[in-house]
Amino acid sequence: MALLSQAQLEDLAEDKAKQLKDFIECQPPLKNGEDLLQLWEKLYDEEMKAIVVKTVSGPSDDQTNLVFPYEKLQAVIGDGGNWKWPRMWQRFDEIERRGTAFREGERLNFGMPNKNPNITPQRVLVVGGGPIGLRLAIELRMGGHLVTVFEKRREIRDDSGNLQQLGFTNRINRPHMWPFVRNDLLKLNGKDFMSREACYPVFTEPETSSIGIDELQSLLLKNVLMLGVDFRLGVGYENAKIRTDPRTMRPTWEVDCTYDEHAAEYFNMQKGRNKQVFDCLIGCDGPRSNVRDTQSKYFGNIEKRKFMDCVGIVANVRKVGRKRLKELGFEYGQEPGDMNRTKMVFKDFFNTIAKEADAEIESLIYYKASHHNYVILVPKRADLVKHGLSGKVYHFAKGRDKAAEEHEEKAKLKAYCSRVLKAARIPIDEKAENGGFVDAPNDCMAFDFAECWNTKKSIVFNMPPPDYDVEQHGPWMGRNVVPLVGLCGDALLEPFWPMGLGLKRGWQAIMDTCYAVDNLYNRTLFCERASKDPDSFTWEEHYEMLKEQVASNFEMCSRLKVAEELGKGEYAEKGPVITQLKKINKDAEKPMLLVEIDPWTRYAPLEKERGDEWKLKMNDERYLHPKVQKALAMKEYYDEVSKGGKNGEIEYEGKKLISVNGKVVGGFGKAGTTTRRDSSLGQSGGAAATGAAPKPPAGAKFGVNPFAGVVTKETLLEAKGAAAAAPSPSGGLAGIASGVASACVARPVPPAPSVSPPAVPAPGRSPTLSCAQEAELAHVRHMIQSLTQSLEQYKKAETELVGGKA
Repeated sequence: MALLSQAQLEDLAEDKAKQLKDFIECQPPLKNGEDLLQLWEKLYDEEMKAIVVKTVSGPSDDQTNLVFPYEKLQAVIGDGGNWKWPRMWQRFDEIERRGTAFREGERLNFGMPNKNPNITPQRVLVVGGGPIGLRLAIELRMGGHLVTVFEKRREIRDDSGNLQQLGFTNRINRPHMWPFVRNDLLKLNGKDFMSREACYPVFTEPETSSIGIDELQSLLLKNVLMLGVDFRLGVGYENAKIRTDPRTMRPTWEVDCTYDEHAAEYFNMQKGRNKQVFDCLIGCDGPRSNVRDTQSKYFGNIEKRKFMDCVGIVANVRKVGRKRLKELGFEYGQEPGDMNRTKMVFKDFFNTIAKEADAEIESLIYYKASHHNYVILVPKRADLVKHGLSGKVYHFAKGRDKAAEEHEEKAKLKAYCSRVLKAARIPIDEKAENGGFVDAPNDCMAFDFAECWNTKKSIVFNMPPPDYDVEQHGPWMGRNVVPLVGLCGDALLEPFWPMGLGLKRGWQAIMDTCYAVDNLYNRTLFCERASKDPDSFTWEEHYEMLKEQVASNFEMCSRLKVAEELGKGEYAEKGPVITQLKKINKDAEKPMLLVEIDPWTRYAPLEKERGDEWKLKMNDERYLHPKVQKALAMKEYYDEVSKGGKNGEIEYEGKKLISVNGKVVGGFGKAGTTTRRDSSLGQSGGAAATGAAPKPPAGAKFGVNPFAGVVTKETLLEAKGAAAAAPSPSGGLAGIASGVASACVARPVPPAPSVSPPAVPAPGRSPTLSCAQEAELAHVRHMIQSLTQSLEQYKKAETELVGGKA
């Protein structure tokens, strides 16, 4: 039995704490997405992946009792000597789980039930590592789905450091930050994963709140990795074809993809062309979506909308120091506040620009960022031509590529912008490098703001019943089967830039997509709504109602029929949540309103329908609103763990460490226990989570139980007690093995996540088994296999224990 001494554990914790610090502090503009991924590969290496921790349902393993990567890291690192880290771990714990990612009995649930226990985990491919793709991957992961993200854009520089190819985190434009999006980012450790300077315009400026795309991607990518999403940089989606199981008629996507050299080596794939299979395909690859292009027949006619002749100029200018600001005429050396102005409202402002810069500008947006300032100008095309510019514009991606080219047209564009900015009293130092603009390609560019794409459908699927069997039911006579395929973000609806609707619509589309994927095999979802008996409600009826709801959600997303409270990002003072909460505790803090998957909590027409139900329930004095119930439970928890410091320090207790890479912690005599160096290396208080670590690279050993060969003395003694209480006919070792099964397995372990819908019964299996029974059968068989594989280790452990070697 391999042992891990306390000294070895302390050395490991110290090394990993340093690596975690570097990982957290890695952010733009000094670092990019590639740098962050390299740090993650060091932090979450093979040794950390093989960690086993104690959960309320027994020891973790990557097949039947999954935990998230952050939980493994926390079990080793603890607070790392940083007062912020316990709060960071706690925030991860509080990200709401559902489906198979929800573990009954954990304190992090705050007494709330699993919101959707009927999720069948799917293998989901998300194409595109932009903000929408990353946030979608996180939410799908929290539902127990196995999520892979393909991101093709790897930054390439020459030997001199000159940019040759744009990477996926090279954009620094700043979309508007809506209140519910800001709350969502707070939930995802926004204030801990971003620098203080980057946080200010996001969380402190309520009216003109904005965030850099690169900053947003960095924040979300850290969450993606900590929560076990399989993120694959250097992998490009090319096409996908439907493959159908000839017996079950269940369709899947066979995806053609390309791996660059680094990705092929790291993920153990072939360089160049590869094929991979997924259950669901989601395109988050921007307005020029390759997923949309290759699967266009499913989304209907794709419209290219043109609102008006609207040229847009984006300029990113360097920060100017206080001394230089005074020299440029800015009183007290201070920058002006953020601006969002239109000519219709601010006539004098734009008349000044016309007089001093001889420029006809329709609108101007100015956002201050941590390392640069961001400006959007909307001039008339004729005005550009008047100033010697061609008036030629590009779509944004092409415009950005063109921006990297220094030529006469580009120089004229920068000169035009400089005149406008000076007239608008926006600081720009023309004596600075690149005329006061940031480096190309993000310095200055012109493109067509009004060019927007619109699809007819957001999500398409046509599935057979999960229990369909050609041998039993005959040839499939329905329509052509289609596995779920969808679009999200700009690939679905490209926003009109000056209105700043990208994140607002994008976040709604994220939740709509999760709603469809989560409920694909939730047959009884609409029974109550349809006033039907769950036992007689058919799969055909379920799929038809799900398609209708998906279409309705897309319509409300497109028209931005967002619920009033969600739009404001806070609960109304006279609404049911705050009213009831104040009755119970008049000094209670207002809970943060978070965006949820359930469309009845997000869209105004559906919320009104649900609101009428709340009114009836609230008439019962015994009824406690779920949000109130959770708020009270969280207050009780924080009152208990608070250290009383001014910074909100807490006494966090995570999951107990059992073993590291097969080595039992603390010596065999103290297996499963640790010496408390900090608040997280002790007995768990249950405030932890469940989930899956990233899938090992292709070619690695799948199905290996990381707990095999790691048998603690505590477990063996428990097993012996179980064997003595119920002797096995075989006696001895068989009895102990049976006891181990009772001690480690016969607890409320959730069924092993299936990567596909319940399959048709195999030979020797009863064809009448329900979906739940099928899942339970698969789980039982897997546990039998795992115990069989571990039997030799149990024998060895018993011999050592009996021989006194432990």
